[in-house]
Order: sequence, then C-alpha cells, then structure tokens
Amino acid sequence: MERIAILVSTSPLRKTTTRLGVTKQRLNLEACIELGRKFDLVILGSLTADEVYQYIEHHLPREIRPKFRLYSRSYFHRFGADAILRTNNDPRNAAWQQILSENGVAFDVLLSRVGSDKRGHQQKFRWDAMSAFVTDPRVTLVTGAEGQLLYDTPEAAV
Repeated sequence: MERIAILVSTSPLRKTTTRLGVTKQRLNLEACIELGRKFDLVILGSLTADEVYQYIEHHLPREIRPKFRLYSRSYFHRFGADAILRTNNDPRNAAWQQILSENGVAFDVLLSRVGSDKRGHQQKFRWDAMSAFVTDPRVTLVTGAEGQLLYDTPEAAV
C-alpha cells in the first residue's frame, strides 16, 4: 500500500546553524531524505515564500525529488474569499481540500458530531484540524520542530 506524508509547515525541514556569530536557517536535507525513503508521496504545503520551495526542490536529491509535491505561498493565494463562497476567511482550507483531491487522499469536507448539549453540530473542513478530516489510512501527518520529525496517524483514519 502506498504511504503518503503530509506536512502543513516547512518547520520540520529546517535547521538553524551558527557560523562566525551569524545564525541562519537552512534546509535539513537529512529530514527530506528520511521522508523520501519512508514515504511514496510527500505533500508539503504552506504559506512559506515561493523562493524557499524553489530552493527545496532544487536541492532535493534526484532519486527522491519525484516523490515530493510542493505547494507554496502563490498556490494558496489563488484561493481567495470568492473561491470559497465567502463562507470562510482562511484560503488555506479550500487550498488544502484541492491539494488532497489532486493527490487522491480521502477526506471529509463536513463532520457531524453530537455535542455536549446532545445536539448535532457540523464542522467544515479546517486545514489546522486535518487529523479530524483525513480518512485515508495511507496518510501520516508529519509535524515537528527543527531537527525532528514527528509522525501521527490522522484520528479520522483509525
């Protein structure tokens, strides 16, 4: 079965180095290689600048580059309020729905749950709560901070 990693931030792929008193953030190539070895498809999308994504794409080793699908700031900016029918202010929700669809990832657009008041409540897809919406058992959500990759199975896929 195909394994898919989803990252909603570039943070796990960065590392900070200090050289001669100057601190810079750099691409953590080891983390990229680890993802490329563990997964068949790596989906990375965030509001990080297009230049950062171009840098990542340019520096990925040739053998793992085809596994990466990169969605930068300009991709997300195409999803304005009009594209999501003025029902949601965050264009990342519509963009992530499109990304998941393009890559064949199963997810729910609307969740229905019984609240503490014993009434039914519906919640629309939110990119920042993706674990509750992604139902695809092939998916692993990857988070973490600099120098570490944390793997989590979406709660909706269990």
